Amino acid sequence: MNFSLIIPVYNGGETFRETLDAVQQCSPPPTEVFVVDDGSTDGSDRVAAEYRVRVVSIPGPSGPATARTRGAEAAQGDILVFTDADVLIPGDLFLLLGEDFSREEVSAVQGTFSDECPFGNFCSVYKNLYNRYVINALPEWIDTTFTSLTAVRREIFFACGGFDCNISTPSVEDRTLGRNLVRFGAKILLDRRIEVVHHKELTLLGFIRNQFRRSRDLARLLLRNRKDKGKSSAAPKSFDPKGRFGTNAPSTMARIPVAYLGTAALIASFLWSGAWPLAMICLGIFLGLAYPFTRYLVREEGLGFAFVSLLLNFLDAVVSGAGVAWGMFSFIVFGRRY
Repeated sequence: MNFSLIIPVYNGGETFRETLDAVQQCSPPPTEVFVVDDGSTDGSDRVAAEYRVRVVSIPGPSGPATARTRGAEAAQGDILVFTDADVLIPGDLFLLLGEDFSREEVSAVQGTFSDECPFGNFCSVYKNLYNRYVINALPEWIDTTFTSLTAVRREIFFACGGFDCNISTPSVEDRTLGRNLVRFGAKILLDRRIEVVHHKELTLLGFIRNQFRRSRDLARLLLRNRKDKGKSSAAPKSFDPKGRFGTNAPSTMARIPVAYLGTAALIASFLWSGAWPLAMICLGIFLGLAYPFTRYLVREEGLGFAFVSLLLNFLDAVVSGAGVAWGMFSFIVFGRRY
């Protein structure tokens, strides 16, 4: 079984070197490694040239979806393995993937996140644990992909349509691969043994930008799916049988209207005391929706971290709601599908 590892990079910085170091430590190693330089201006292509990899340079930045697709087109392996320039893969990755793909029913494999976070600031740790929590909460067979670590059989990747290269920013382009795979009838296995380290630092402002952009783009993807569903029965459904949209559980989405209603009631209570009970009810509902993740954070980082996380969780709901609203508005009013 031959594995082609594909890593898109745009101004990867020093983190990129650590990513390539982790690749070199894999045993067994991948059959071939492609680094697709998406128009970097910081010398990432020269860094890649120091390692035993093939460098594919494309005009850019054109976005990770296009970069990954160009790498897939150049690759010769039976299995295409995608990771990112800020991800450290485990040394036994290709041993584990070999076991997974020895099962004929497996079309693709999705890894998860390690609880290890290279950056100790609050937002970075919170987001890393959140990603780990939501992925590990999924069932064994899933309908979404995160290209922190995704592997797919080559013939199925091209047959299903791969990534949506119309998406030119790093946002939900990895989710579209999962949707295309499911539409094609492929099966995606979640292998929790495969844990990668996401070497990404998030400030509070970076966290806000990330959540707004992702929510905006998820809303547009949802509307595209619905519109395409009306044209073709082969179009992917927006939600899975359990009501999830990608990794977003119904409780995650329910936080948004509860947060906005509670905020409105709290503001109104300064003018009318009758709004105060509604604000308290909304607070109670929000805490209930956030309880499973908060309990997980207590176990992982302690009570103090979990308590402060509730404030960030609430901010996340507000920012995500604004992103969803803008995504829907720009899609419906301005026709911005991407």
